[in-house]
Amino acid sequence: MKSIAAAAAALLAVTGAPALAQDAPAAAATQSAPARWSGLTVAEITGRLTAAGLTVAPPQTNNDRVYLRVEDGPMRWVMTLFSCTDGACPDVQFTAVFSGADATPDIVSRWNGDRRFVKAFYAAPETEGADPQAVAQYDVLLSAGAGPRQLDDPIQVWRSLANDLGRTVARPQAGAAAPAN
Repeated sequence: MKSIAAAAAALLAVTGAPALAQDAPAAAATQSAPARWSGLTVAEITGRLTAAGLTVAPPQTNNDRVYLRVEDGPMRWVMTLFSCTDGACPDVQFTAVFSGADATPDIVSRWNGDRRFVKAFYAAPETEGADPQAVAQYDVLLSAGAGPRQLDDPIQVWRSLANDLGRTVARPQAGAAAPAN
């Protein structure tokens, strides 16, 4: 046991410091950090929406956000791309607004309690005599390395549940089509 302690003391005496406290070699100090992933491009996101059979209007930008208006048969909604830098965005939010007499706080709350992923909130009428609204939203964080196809499942979840909320709160008017499946 004394020989190990003596060897350690001799090593410290020769080097002057513990091995872990030594400076890193110059080559390691000059290595650059890996590039930070900044998201999918607007074109990649638009491409996945179009591949799903949706019609996408030209992008509208506001600071670090990009807005895509989407037509899904009779249903219209917006995809907001957040935290965009250099044309790439790491997270998106789907949003749709449905007006109707059944867009009450109780019905919207019950709908939320029975569903996962997409959430809705009640919005009171902005003008007297107008129908109340239910607003549906779905946030999706994108993952590095998963590519644009990572949007395929969220698009289908969104379409299904947004249409469901529309059917729940909006009573079809004479001659008007209800949201399609």
